[in-house]
Amino acid sequence: MIKSFQRLGIIIGAITLLSSCQTYKVSLTYNPPSLSQRIIKGEPLIKLDKINDVRNLKGAEIGSIKNEFGIPIKSIYAKQPVSEITKTAFSHALKSRNLLSEKDAKYLLQADILQFECTQFSAQNAECRIRVHLYQAKTGRLIFSQYYYSTKTKVSPNVSYWSKVDEIASVASEALQDVVDRAVDDNRIRQIIK
Repeated sequence: MIKSFQRLGIIIGAITLLSSCQTYKVSLTYNPPSLSQRIIKGEPLIKLDKINDVRNLKGAEIGSIKNEFGIPIKSIYAKQPVSEITKTAFSHALKSRNLLSEKDAKYLLQADILQFECTQFSAQNAECRIRVHLYQAKTGRLIFSQYYYSTKTKVSPNVSYWSKVDEIASVASEALQDVVDRAVDDNRIRQIIK
């Protein structure tokens, strides 16, 4: 009878240990285009304004790694709120293209983060969806609004408990970078600010 209770305790302990979800904080990065990449530079006419995080996930939460049963075992959080990371990415993107203006800007750029999350079950997936708005600075009139979406997937040999959170953070960074670069390099925006 006592051995049965011990076995039951061991089984419950093992299940609890295997199903518990640990929290990890990761760094997300934006790498401005290198000199070898073809980017179109412009005039510093855009001031970066509000970046709103309207995702279902809040603050710094970006996703999870799941075990073979689909149960989250590792929760992934960014080291800063996603809105700050996104604002920094847009700032670097605009600055690297000589579009960022600190004062006397003709245009204001705002963005809504609609989706930014990463998951790993059998593969590492990251999705990013951002709506970008461009306003005339003097009048506040909306002159451009567009959704940008990116999904990135990477097959990893490390699954379940052996998954590396830095690997999936890298995939998430790629998705964010893709969206930001496509928004800043959008020909429609470039035509408006000529």
